[in-house]
Amino acid sequence: MDKIDRLLKWANDNGADISSNIEFREIKSNYFGAIATTSGKASIRIPRELVITCDKASALFKDAYKEASHGSLLKVYLCYQQTQHDFYKPYLDLLPSLKAIDSPYTWSAEEKAYLKGTNLGNSLRENIAFLVEEWWSAVNLLPEDIPKPESHFINLKFYYENKFYTDDDYYRYFNDVDTDNWTSFPNYLWASLILKSRAFPAYIIDPNLPKNEPMLLPVVDLLNHNPKAKVEWSCLDGAFIFESDDVSKGEELFNNYGQKGNEELLLAYGFAIENNPADSSALKIKIPDSRMDVVKDLGIELPSIHDYTNSVVEQAPEAKTEQGDGVLFYINQEQIPDSLIQLFQALVQNQWESGFTLRMKFAGLNHLRAALETKKGLMNLNVPNDTTGHKYIRWYIESQNAIFMSAIKIIKRQEKQLLSEYKSDLTSLKSVYKNDVKFQQSLLFLGFSSYETVLESEFQDQCWLLWLIRCYNKDNYGDENLPQWIHDLFVHLRKITDISTQEVLNFKPIHDALVPDLAKAVPEIYNVGDWSIAEFIIAAKLLDTISFTRGKEQECIIVRQNYKT
Repeated sequence: MDKIDRLLKWANDNGADISSNIEFREIKSNYFGAIATTSGKASIRIPRELVITCDKASALFKDAYKEASHGSLLKVYLCYQQTQHDFYKPYLDLLPSLKAIDSPYTWSAEEKAYLKGTNLGNSLRENIAFLVEEWWSAVNLLPEDIPKPESHFINLKFYYENKFYTDDDYYRYFNDVDTDNWTSFPNYLWASLILKSRAFPAYIIDPNLPKNEPMLLPVVDLLNHNPKAKVEWSCLDGAFIFESDDVSKGEELFNNYGQKGNEELLLAYGFAIENNPADSSALKIKIPDSRMDVVKDLGIELPSIHDYTNSVVEQAPEAKTEQGDGVLFYINQEQIPDSLIQLFQALVQNQWESGFTLRMKFAGLNHLRAALETKKGLMNLNVPNDTTGHKYIRWYIESQNAIFMSAIKIIKRQEKQLLSEYKSDLTSLKSVYKNDVKFQQSLLFLGFSSYETVLESEFQDQCWLLWLIRCYNKDNYGDENLPQWIHDLFVHLRKITDISTQEVLNFKPIHDALVPDLAKAVPEIYNVGDWSIAEFIIAAKLLDTISFTRGKEQECIIVRQNYKT
């Protein structure tokens, strides 16, 4: 409490105004916050002089950082101020240490291993690499009249060696922080996490400042976060004003930094919330250059990071993606962005399709479902519950798992609706086997006495090729009830396709294993029309063009629709 008392005295001595019904204290072991001593309105006024802003850093570093980001400028300034023991000392003394924040960045290899397969686990090293480069660029902009510490040479060594660091190496490095070596990376990481967890947008006190410029507010940032707290931030005569109109005696007074998912809470604060309603999961989708025109033609509006956050702190690489690196989508338990579903549909469009065809809708949903099931399957749900840290990890992973389960159910519902609505336009191999009796009987000569035996022998692909070629030859069978649209597409594809020698070599074994014997055994089907290797090659190309695969069983279903030819 001595540190809190010193901070409050410093704030009051320098013009802060804290309403009398706010008492800062230790609420429970190692948990500090504010308690309302009476019901009603509570407010905190922090004058401009106490606010830590980029202009104060600029005044110290002069023009050295005129081309640097506001975030890196303020991070270096915070690191430097830790060593000065001057005006801001009462505030800086109260900020948690890097170890106390307990961010996953500083965890042991064993703890990080539990995150394997999650967004957080996959991005930690990339984020560290990003911050290292940002840090090194920032400390090398320091003006000559701000001398670097004597131990700065150690930082140079780290910069050139960190690419080879293991998680254990990082753990040892981050657990031995020397604040006197203020240009070190652990200090810069500390400052990054302080800003990530405590920064406010500086334009609140000066509308002329950029929306992404951060500031720190002593005293106000002692209030713990609650996404349900009703608070108001404003400015009066350059001072920041915090107000809460409805506090109850004996209850904790909270601030509200907005909805925060467990990934952000773990990174910035070191804790997670069980069944966090604000939780989401990120999917970074790489769009091939060849597909970008399709995406534009279909009018798909791709999101940017600004659609997901109003953070005033620079985002790490997973949140700064451009189209060339991938597009970031966020899903939660309530919804999947329409643009994400549309993108997966665009990625499967073939040369004969325009707009969102029925086949694209089915194929896109199934590709997205497969992607989500793969990500879900990579996560480790067997996290022990023996420590508080492990409990937070477990909550994070369980929440991520629930999000993927919910998203998969949403996709299944959409697919079920499409299946019901367009049932007459879909053909499965099972229906082919059932309805084309002559084709069914011809398979007896290959040893298939039922549809189940076809599945057991994994002969589905060959069956499709045989049946598609049968459709191509329909005019040779008299009045066979075979789909005319398949025949017409086959004819068109046969005319426009150049067949390579390699394709002939690839399909020759399939052709030779089937056609000669079938032609002898069932000549009325397989010795009529064209059954050359070329037809097998075209049938395979056609199957890819008019079908999609469904579910875990990867059932192939062909879709009837009008294709441009």
